[in-house]
Amino acid sequence: MEKIVDKLYKHQEAVPFRDPVNWRELGLTDYPLIIKRPMALSDVKTKIVQGQYRSTADVAEDMNLIWTNCMDYNMEGSDFFKLANKFKDRFEKELTKVKATTEGFDEANNDAELDRTPSLEEQTQFAHNIYMIKSEELGEVVTKLDQSCPHALDKKQDGKDEIEINIDAIDNRTFHIIDRLVKSYLPDVMKKAKKATKGDGPASKKQKS
Repeated sequence: MEKIVDKLYKHQEAVPFRDPVNWRELGLTDYPLIIKRPMALSDVKTKIVQGQYRSTADVAEDMNLIWTNCMDYNMEGSDFFKLANKFKDRFEKELTKVKATTEGFDEANNDAELDRTPSLEEQTQFAHNIYMIKSEELGEVVTKLDQSCPHALDKKQDGKDEIEINIDAIDNRTFHIIDRLVKSYLPDVMKKAKKATKGDGPASKKQKS
């Protein structure tokens, strides 16, 4: 589901759906009267990373709320209405492709799974994976860690303006959430590769702040 949301978020036509509608700035004073539960793609992305969803169905509910809100507020036949309908169909097609494998996502959001202490192999693989993602994606990982587990970030005092991720200091729940985020950033060829052995890389990575 993370991959689907990210794909739609990055779509060139998704601009109206990426962030919450700023109805005050746009002068849409009737917006809060018509739309009782505002939702945007950025909201869904944040809730996924924070582990707020219990199932794929919960994610789908919020995603569909984005399209229905737009269609409820805008006149049928308008450009925004048509665009929302297009994204609704696009999302449904993507969702159909992953419904057969939703158990993996659902299990990852299970409380027992999130609270489980990660194994040394998982920590080692995580350390290996963060070397494989793009710098901007690593920046997002660091931002999420700073929000959820700031003590896991060590700023170097050597004048190089670097931040090191202390994997051992990441709490269990945050580790599994961030680990899933990092895996979603991996190139497809890396996702299919075998897991790294214990000798794969150090359990930290430096990031320019």
